Amino acid sequence: MKTLVLCIDRDDDLGRKTGIESPVVGRDANLHAAEALALADPEESDVNCMFSAIATYDKLDHDGEVATVCGSASVGPDSDTVIARQVDLVLESVEPDRVIVVTDGEEDEYLLPIIQSRIKVDAVKRVVVRQSETLEGTYYLISRFMEDEKMQRKFMLPIALVLFVWGLSALLGSAAWGFATILLVLGGYLLAKVFHLQGLVARLGKEVIAGLRSGRISLFANLLALFILVSAVIAAYNVVTNLDPEPEAILEYALRFLDEVVWWFVLAMLISTAGRFTDVYFKEKRVLWGYVILPFSLVAFGFIFSASTDMLIKILYHSEPLQYLLTIPFLTQVTIGVLIGFIGTVIYHIAEDMYGTGNREKH
Repeated sequence: MKTLVLCIDRDDDLGRKTGIESPVVGRDANLHAAEALALADPEESDVNCMFSAIATYDKLDHDGEVATVCGSASVGPDSDTVIARQVDLVLESVEPDRVIVVTDGEEDEYLLPIIQSRIKVDAVKRVVVRQSETLEGTYYLISRFMEDEKMQRKFMLPIALVLFVWGLSALLGSAAWGFATILLVLGGYLLAKVFHLQGLVARLGKEVIAGLRSGRISLFANLLALFILVSAVIAAYNVVTNLDPEPEAILEYALRFLDEVVWWFVLAMLISTAGRFTDVYFKEKRVLWGYVILPFSLVAFGFIFSASTDMLIKILYHSEPLQYLLTIPFLTQVTIGVLIGFIGTVIYHIAEDMYGTGNREKH
């Protein structure tokens, strides 16, 4: 039974560094090629692979042949095609019954299916340099990992963001801010993963781009509303933290904060709603009648919510009896809120009756 000991050099280190053409068939030819490669690059792992193939061949008592096939520097389909062609030439020349494959790492072992499709493979021998036992395999896995687009988005992107923020903070001389920003970036990324927000963020990005291209009023209205909300949150926080006397408990902080921010929230919602209403009217030539009641509802909510938070603070933290809280200012705010909500409901139903069922279905 004739055995072929086949050494694989997928990235053609032998050809690039020595100029020797492959396939290299025969013990003497392989020994000469291995020596030439060792002289050209003593640290090259393929040298050990070729000497191991020769040693394996010697143990067969010369009952077979040894050969080395090489691919190309462009590792991938191009190099694999070259190796497949060279394997065919070697098999046609040697006519073995079985093959022992000798490699120097996982990268070369990716070619096993190509060889197995042509001849029976009895054994695979991986040659590893003892001083760096997993170096080549680890390097190949990392390089493949970094080339995979899915892995880049999942793992390389957050690492890149962390390094970028850290480096920027170091340049600006604020390590504390940099560390805090890194935690926020990683926390936001993990939250997006846990709650599957990637699709939402992608859709939001597409909406923003489409809005910029088409000049949607709603896009600019939403950006203005977001700016108002963020500014209101910051301003309310500053107001609450500088109150004199200071709030007694966290719940009082929260109630006072909400009381400070509620009317800015109403304003932001009104601006966002106006943008959406305007876009639909000018682009689709129709009126969103369901939005008619929304301004009234928002203003009514603002009056009632503001009065309620003020009353809760006085009851919970100032121990004032309920009957003393039913004052003219409180009752006035609640009454105004209810009246505005009632007026909005009436106007909505009048518009609904005037424009009929057909228009109702369009909003």
